[in-house]
Amino acid sequence: MKDVLLLNQDGNPLTLWPLSTITWQQAIKALYLDKVTVLRSYDDWICHSQHLALAVPSVVMMANYHYQKGTVNFTRRNIFLRDRFHCQYCQRHFSADHLTIDHVIPKSRGGGMRWKNVVTACQKCNLTKGANIVKPSQPPFEPDYWQMVNIAKTLHIQIPDRSWQEYLQWPKHLVKINQAKAA
Repeated sequence: MKDVLLLNQDGNPLTLWPLSTITWQQAIKALYLDKVTVLRSYDDWICHSQHLALAVPSVVMMANYHYQKGTVNFTRRNIFLRDRFHCQYCQRHFSADHLTIDHVIPKSRGGGMRWKNVVTACQKCNLTKGANIVKPSQPPFEPDYWQMVNIAKTLHIQIPDRSWQEYLQWPKHLVKINQAKAA
């Protein structure tokens, strides 16, 4: 199933991590309600109804501007992104399923669950560290939205359609295009 890239009114993706997408059904509904404008459609995909044939949108732009909040949600995914999916003790890169969240000052010693006390750790380093206090390679910090955007743009991204690339402002060598078949 192909997704539709959702752009803010300024032509930039609404979010980059995760990349702002909606389903093709949501895009057609938003188009019907005049909430989006279609910028690109899939060349090989037409949606038919009883009275209408419509090229399925690939890229849509919102009719109204959505303002970004400056803060970043405190989530597992965002902690991993902030630390670039690197263990902050051994500095090796891992996929998200091989990473854990470690408390720099352990909970047993009064450390809380907040941006400035948690880091990304591989399972081995987290187990080895235990309840000890070990200094991570980089001190944890609370990122803002634009720091996270800049970090995200240093990572690989997969997109389903080549036409999305011109809207992403992402380094081309980090973009993989998965040409999926239409439903």
